[in-house]
Amino acid sequence: MSRPAACHDQQAPLRPLRSALVVATHPEVRDGLLRELRSRGIRGVEAHSASQARTILGGGDFDLVICDDQLGPESGLDLLAELRERRPGVARVLVTMQESVSRVREAVNCAGVSYLLPALWDAAAIDAALHATAPQDAGAQRGERGGPSSPHASGIIGESPAIRELLDLVGLVADTDSTVLVTGETGSGKELVGRAIHEASRRRTRLFSAVNSAAFPESLLESELFGHTRGSFTGATGNKKGLFEVADKGTVLLDEVAEMPLSMQAKLLRFLQTGEIRPIGSESTRFVDVRLVAATNKDLLREVERGTFREDLYYRLAVIPLQVPPLRERASDVPLLARHFVRRFGERTGRPPQRLDPCAIDALISHDWPGNVRELENVMERAVALCRNGTIGVEDLPPLHRARGARSSGSAVESLPVLERRHIIETLERVGWNRKRAAELLQISTTTLWR
Repeated sequence: MSRPAACHDQQAPLRPLRSALVVATHPEVRDGLLRELRSRGIRGVEAHSASQARTILGGGDFDLVICDDQLGPESGLDLLAELRERRPGVARVLVTMQESVSRVREAVNCAGVSYLLPALWDAAAIDAALHATAPQDAGAQRGERGGPSSPHASGIIGESPAIRELLDLVGLVADTDSTVLVTGETGSGKELVGRAIHEASRRRTRLFSAVNSAAFPESLLESELFGHTRGSFTGATGNKKGLFEVADKGTVLLDEVAEMPLSMQAKLLRFLQTGEIRPIGSESTRFVDVRLVAATNKDLLREVERGTFREDLYYRLAVIPLQVPPLRERASDVPLLARHFVRRFGERTGRPPQRLDPCAIDALISHDWPGNVRELENVMERAVALCRNGTIGVEDLPPLHRARGARSSGSAVESLPVLERRHIIETLERVGWNRKRAAELLQISTTTLWR
């Protein structure tokens, strides 16, 4: 889970990101981040320790510093706090495994961190971090000088009609303050949709944070969202701001909202109605301005009928409902996603570029993907690891995902639809999935190719 955070006093650089310093003790962390930066045209320099980073920073100019939280005897957060004082114009990103609200608050208040990058980051998180630290005038390169990013650049990959429609809706609702309810199956990308809404909105320079409602007991969830005062319960050794207060003027994604206990649902409803928060143990209230995006893989109306979800809260959350389509309903996106994951895992492991055999693509398209994009991601990570000759074939896929491709490659006589699909896929592969060029070679229209 990535947590971008606004730095209230940080001045935006006056030029696009060109150079970055990566500070990490572990070589795999440094190498992975440097590969991601260089693949995006950003010059990357590495430092193995805080002291080496200080030396490098003293002799060169950088637009961005990405620092691991753990630097042996020193803390990466301390280094970034020091950098904030000496070089306030340099954007700061912290790589950390600690994603508690207190850590977010400390990173923002003490070090002016622009973005918290999870230790288990992926390419989408890197893109979000770079977008969060990009200078304001970089919007001119998008044709939107100083304006929000397009939801099509949010890390959501796909060109199917279902995804295009979803992204168009995200673009329409992003700059409203209405609550959004994102529904979809597990692994379909609901958090990415929440992030896309935030990144395309005027709140994009402030905190985006995701909280899993099912990950906390009721008492801890209330503290996580609303905060607490010292002594309000056993273990409350100090005052703590809740996420709604930390994310003031930002966006909070409340995932698995259907798992929230009824008593907490009442407190969330009151917050949505009034904008007031009252930390546990406090007698005072305060107002905050937070855009709430709720997400669930359940049918909330059915949960209302069962009595496990409040009807009034449902209507508060579902002001703007967005449905994320399952992967089986956008099979045309499977090759794009598969190629994206192959490229990402190949770069991460330092392997030479790999291609997908048409029979493997056919097998992937034919699978129904009950685990959605997350399942496809896991399958492609496995395939990249097992591939021996630079081409991922059906044999590199798990047995469950091989059936269609094996039939296509092993049949002496194939049906016309199978041959037609194979020919189309091979042509698309040959032209790098350029649909217009493929249609010209196949001597059909792009509309026919799409169908």
